[in-house]
Amino acid sequence: MATAFAALVSLESNLRLIYNHPKYSFHFEEEQIRSLEGSVSFLIDFMKSYDNSLRPRKQAAEALEMRIAHAAQVAEDVIESHIVDHIRSGKTRSPRFLLDLQKAIQDMDYMRRKALNVRAQSGREQQQQQQTTYSSSAAAIQSTPPTFTMVGFDEIVLQLLGLLTGGPSSRPVIPIKGMGGIGKTTLARNVLQHPYIVEYFDVRLWATISQEYSLPKILSELLFHLKKSNNGTVDELQERLHKSLIGQRYLIVLDDMWNAKALDDMRFLFRNTKNDSRIVVTTRNSDVVEHLGVSPVAMSFLDEDNSWRLFCQKAFADQQGCPPELEETAKKIVAKCKGLPLSIVVVGGHLRKSSMAVDYWENVAESIMNPIGKDEHCLNVLSLSYSHLPVHLKPCFLFIGAFPEDEIISARDVYKLWIAEGFIQQGEYSSLEVAAGHCLWDLYMRNLILVDRWRPFYGIYAFKLHDLVREICLKIAKDVEFLYVFQTPKAINRKRRVVISREATHEAIASDSLVRFVMWERSRYNINNLYELKLLRTLCNVATTSSSGSIFKNLNLRYLNIDLGLTIRPILYYLLPSSMSLLWNLQILTINIADQSKVIAPYEIWEMLQLRYLEVDPICLIDPLPVDRLHQTNNFVMRNLISLFRVENFRFSDEVCKRIHNIRELRLSYCGEVSSYYCPGNLSRFNQLQVLWLQFDDNSKWREFVTSLTFPSKLMELRLRGSGVDWEELTMMVGPLPHFIKLELLADSVTGSIWNPKEEKFLRLKYLTISGCGDLVSWNADRCHFPVLEYLRLTYLPKLEELPPGIGEIPTLVRIVLRCCSASSTISAMRTLVEQEEQGNDSLRLDIYFEGDEETLESFNHKVQEEGLTSTNLSLHLNLLGSTHRPMEDVS
Repeated sequence: MATAFAALVSLESNLRLIYNHPKYSFHFEEEQIRSLEGSVSFLIDFMKSYDNSLRPRKQAAEALEMRIAHAAQVAEDVIESHIVDHIRSGKTRSPRFLLDLQKAIQDMDYMRRKALNVRAQSGREQQQQQQTTYSSSAAAIQSTPPTFTMVGFDEIVLQLLGLLTGGPSSRPVIPIKGMGGIGKTTLARNVLQHPYIVEYFDVRLWATISQEYSLPKILSELLFHLKKSNNGTVDELQERLHKSLIGQRYLIVLDDMWNAKALDDMRFLFRNTKNDSRIVVTTRNSDVVEHLGVSPVAMSFLDEDNSWRLFCQKAFADQQGCPPELEETAKKIVAKCKGLPLSIVVVGGHLRKSSMAVDYWENVAESIMNPIGKDEHCLNVLSLSYSHLPVHLKPCFLFIGAFPEDEIISARDVYKLWIAEGFIQQGEYSSLEVAAGHCLWDLYMRNLILVDRWRPFYGIYAFKLHDLVREICLKIAKDVEFLYVFQTPKAINRKRRVVISREATHEAIASDSLVRFVMWERSRYNINNLYELKLLRTLCNVATTSSSGSIFKNLNLRYLNIDLGLTIRPILYYLLPSSMSLLWNLQILTINIADQSKVIAPYEIWEMLQLRYLEVDPICLIDPLPVDRLHQTNNFVMRNLISLFRVENFRFSDEVCKRIHNIRELRLSYCGEVSSYYCPGNLSRFNQLQVLWLQFDDNSKWREFVTSLTFPSKLMELRLRGSGVDWEELTMMVGPLPHFIKLELLADSVTGSIWNPKEEKFLRLKYLTISGCGDLVSWNADRCHFPVLEYLRLTYLPKLEELPPGIGEIPTLVRIVLRCCSASSTISAMRTLVEQEEQGNDSLRLDIYFEGDEETLESFNHKVQEEGLTSTNLSLHLNLLGSTHRPMEDVS
């Protein structure tokens, strides 16, 4: 039901906007629109009520799905075509439009009557509904990952640990072999993070290979994790990686290796394995193992007992085991999973969110067909999990199959695309973004996505899809005409949502195409002449050499992600055309440009009132003109805009504060002359602001400007660079904020050698980064100054004498990172860790990245050994000065 539900929700949003658009009046008959609204609302409720019914009732509703989808799509096409014509030429209502609209209304009304018939034929039979927990109270999103133990592989974990740490150096490469979904990646990740492995190896690296691998990308990934430069040719990257690993005992996991050629391309890594270094290769192909010439760690299916344990861990995580009345049926379901971990965790995750009614579980058990083959069986189970998803999650789930195989997917990017495509209903949530976050969390709790990174108060920051999960996404998406993946744009003109996985030219897409969503899968391609696709609303990963080009003639765009950096000669300024304001429903605009370039937006950008995200780095905004207070004040408020960055020399004028008063995220940079013209005192008027980044070109002159800022009370995160305030000023500016939980102090943000924090400040602060504040010598902090701190990161503090001893006593603190700090502060942090362990605190983790010349490193090692500063919770990395570094200011 994904296609129909997505079409209905998008149409519903458009109908609501027609009567409430702040800029245009589109001259629709109110009676016609109200009739459409009634049909759409009824059909949405119909699909929700039948989505999780028992099979006969559900099949009756599904028989209507494609017809409902087609009717809703046609209605939306008619409406949006008329809107575009109206904006372009000023036409009001042509006879053809009136006929088309009336037919669309009749078709929707007909589908409503058909749905009523289905409901009537169902009678009063009892309906067993899946009770999806979709509320902020019952399905709260966590900001840290839940922990689950790996079930059923204790012996194989011990075997792999032995091979990694006790086996002969003549066997440097260890393959893990097994079918898709058997748990190869999970095993490798668990072992990579095992405390003994963390202590044993100096360096631990991970790279995903995948079917269509890119050697430069893999090398860049490995060098990135080593904090080395990842620019250059393949030969240069290989040599840089090789030199970086010399003398270090390393463990590298090459995940998802598909063929021997990829293995051969990575063999240069094997040259450094004489010092007990190891390389782990996970693969499902016997050819790769045979090519290595060593016996693999072979993964087999779980036995009955371990299958049951794993299922209970996933299905009954919120309860005290399996209810007795469900046990017989639950074991029947587990048996049909045939011991395949991926099948078990996906079904378990689905049932965890489901009704506890026995009939419902019996229905699930009957739906799992007997396997035809190994992969076919897993796909069958995944397909079953999809069919039982709540209808609002189905388009969200299918859509993430649009991203490339093994891609690390940004949750923020997904939210924006889901919103632009009209999949998200705000409902009870405070915003569309919060509703989207709950959808992604729900998919995670159903074990349909793999979380790659978590971030403070964001929860899921990035995630991946198992390749079998992506395969079922694309298969179902094609079957229900939701999404298509093409090698080239040939034959896409009658499709509505397409992903192009190869380079293509614009000529293949006809101007009368029905295509509404176009995304290039792996790169950005030049589309200078792609224009006047009347219904196109999402254009992602494209490039052009002209900022004033025809791309802004696509007036129906809701989402535009464009690269202006593909020029032979660098361009200092890109001027956006004033005509861009004609894009009547543009919600997300992301522009990427080359370094040293700037985008200058026209005044008319203040008239683009549907914008939610304006993200350009950097962008210059012209001040908006004052509006007629009697007639037009409300017509020019950008009430939807929540994210704006990176604006150069942003002015907090009265007019700007009125226009964007709902802004939640601001990233600003200042350069040139300091002036009261910027009105810093007005910052407090952004009373919804939660995230603020400020960057200044010279800390010596912007101090007074920064201290005159009045921060709004809802601010949660602040990042400063080059602000030049002293430590006391910083404390008094942001310490009292009641919701403040994250502070990042980057290069030259704070000056002064002593920081004496004050009690009753920073009471909510959880995440603190101090980087490049080179004057800091003494930080006199105690547990009472940061009572709920969880994460502390200190980098490039060469004068800091010691880590405050009381910091380790903060009960909530779980991780400290020191990078390129003084030897004395680094040693003191290690002492703090050891002291905390002696007092029974095993939850604190310390990561050290220390660098120096040979004499410094030798002295440091001697001190560590002399004091016996070792711990399983310590990750120590030493680096000899003189190697080429990627900038190590990683504030993630």
